[in-house]
Amino acid sequence: MGRIQLSLMERVLADGFGEMLFIMKVGRDGEFIYEWINRKAREELGFGDEHIGKTIREVFSGNVGGQLAKRYIEVVQRGEQAVYEDEYTASDGEGRYSEVMLTPLSEKGEIRYVIALVKDITGRKQNELMLEESTSRFRALFENNGDAVLELDPRGEITGANPAALRLFGVSGEALYGRPFSSLVSEQARSLMGAAFSLAAAGNLQDVRIDVQPEDGRPVGCLLKFTPVAPAGKPISYYANLKDMRELDKLAHLYLESQNQFEIIAENVSDVIVTIDGSWRLLYASPSIKAQYGYDPADVVGKETGDLVHPDDFPNLIKGYEEILEGRHVFQIRLRVLCRNGSWIWSELNASAVRGTHGEFQHMVVVVRDISRQKADEERLERYAYHDPLTGLPNRRLFLNRLEDRIAEYKKTGKRFAVALMDLDRFKVVNDTWGHSVGDEVIRAFSHRIESAADHVLAARFGGDEFVILITDCMTYEEAETLAGRVIGALREPIVAGGHVVPVSTSIGIAFAGPRRQSTDALLKHADRAMYDAKKKGPNRYRIVE
Repeated sequence: MGRIQLSLMERVLADGFGEMLFIMKVGRDGEFIYEWINRKAREELGFGDEHIGKTIREVFSGNVGGQLAKRYIEVVQRGEQAVYEDEYTASDGEGRYSEVMLTPLSEKGEIRYVIALVKDITGRKQNELMLEESTSRFRALFENNGDAVLELDPRGEITGANPAALRLFGVSGEALYGRPFSSLVSEQARSLMGAAFSLAAAGNLQDVRIDVQPEDGRPVGCLLKFTPVAPAGKPISYYANLKDMRELDKLAHLYLESQNQFEIIAENVSDVIVTIDGSWRLLYASPSIKAQYGYDPADVVGKETGDLVHPDDFPNLIKGYEEILEGRHVFQIRLRVLCRNGSWIWSELNASAVRGTHGEFQHMVVVVRDISRQKADEERLERYAYHDPLTGLPNRRLFLNRLEDRIAEYKKTGKRFAVALMDLDRFKVVNDTWGHSVGDEVIRAFSHRIESAADHVLAARFGGDEFVILITDCMTYEEAETLAGRVIGALREPIVAGGHVVPVSTSIGIAFAGPRRQSTDALLKHADRAMYDAKKKGPNRYRIVE
């Protein structure tokens, strides 16, 4: 059978297709011959007419060619379409991820050709990998949380539980999974729990006091908070955080029974216990305040609470205190407490009202716990999620979030801005010549120069040797040109990395927001296209799209 012929219309359609397309002829002995290659594949992989007529093993030697041929053989043997993910190296030397669809074509009952459609999924794959990394770090915090935490689906059924939750309910994970969360709550508290769940779905997070029913049947008072997971605005799951209030309840009860008993307990716990009256004066402080914050109890008794709380956090404390005065039983808050040495320690306050026999407010009992280590872990997790570990710059996720915010502002106000996309010219040569450790040093140095040149704007690492800049207040072509000039100027001197002098240059594409560029994809696509147009003109060039 001769070489396949495509009509003019078929060639126009195939060459204009946005994905890579190959027509492979089935040869003898498991060989597959390149019969036709569209324009996108030629540009992306550097294929040319010289590849037509060659086999896969002739184009890709070694293990790569063998694995690729094996895929084609399986499709021919089964006679069915197959889809799989793969990796490839683009013509610019950059590694990419792809989704490949192989479709066999038969003639007179015999498969003569295989059509290969190759789609670039690098962006999606990188996002999945970043999400997987962030998720693993979050899971570590989830598993080690001292409070009971349950994962719920949108219907409120349990899909996961941390060790503290299993201990609280006295059951195995298998016994919890699939059960409605409401089945663990006392009948009297279910309506309150349901209201809190509905409010959380609408973004209004509330702490509510409920009783839960462990396996042994004895109710446990807990402070419940639902937190929705809503990456696209609509909750796809929830976390139910349950703080066991038995210890605090016991302390408050003992205080009501006897001031002396309360002091005995307070003096023997590691958390700080204080009492506060309705005028914000400290009435009592447990001895543990010395170890935690450096004060002798006598130093703080009689002081105003506001003297020991960070000014930025005090309004939230006022709000919670007013709720206590209005009848709420407990509240929890995080704030910064002033140490005797002048430093601030992040702390968690669990406050409970003490009332007289007729329900009148007498004072408030507050358990204060140092959570500075937990707070540091949370901040570190947030930094991992939104910053590049190699350069310290904001990463793709943070940049896209800020870009979406700026696009929303542009749609409301029409205030212009631009996005700059750049990479290192011939960076693959650096890695191939001196190794990846030197390549990493070059990337770090390149990022520092970009950050210095792009002062007062958001610069981020987009992946590999690609960097992006959000020029939030860029109104004119001249302003964009000035920024491009500063970045190029910062690369005049070579980079010294691993004892090697590495000459560097960049190509920059800048795209302004406009009527047809009002989405992240559109802006980045135009900036990327402009960058490759600049690259064709030589090193240290830029192109601006208005």
